[in-house]
Amino acid sequence: MLEMLGTVLRNLLSPPATRLYPEQRREPLASTRGQIESVIENCIFCGHCQRVCPANCIEVIRTEKTWSLDPYRCIVCGRCVEVCPTEAIVMNRHFRGPVRQRVPLTAQQDSD
Repeated sequence: MLEMLGTVLRNLLSPPATRLYPEQRREPLASTRGQIESVIENCIFCGHCQRVCPANCIEVIRTEKTWSLDPYRCIVCGRCVEVCPTEAIVMNRHFRGPVRQRVPLTAQQDSD
């Protein structure tokens, strides 16, 4: 019983061993793959990203100048980011939060 009392007191007086999660979030590492985003202003709608995507989660419609990504099919391989000639697709390091509805991410370029 006395042996356990020492352990209890030591744990009670020491700082926590983990982060206080919702208040203290860990910054992702530099090599973390988070989610794909489109910089639609740079897109030339060549379709390279759609052709190389192994999960077939990207749809490019050249006539309507739209780019669509189904984030629930995306395996975050980064292949589309590598082949984009204009750097219109980027990968950020932050994960997408939970959602209630399954909606694809769609971007449309303004026609001037």
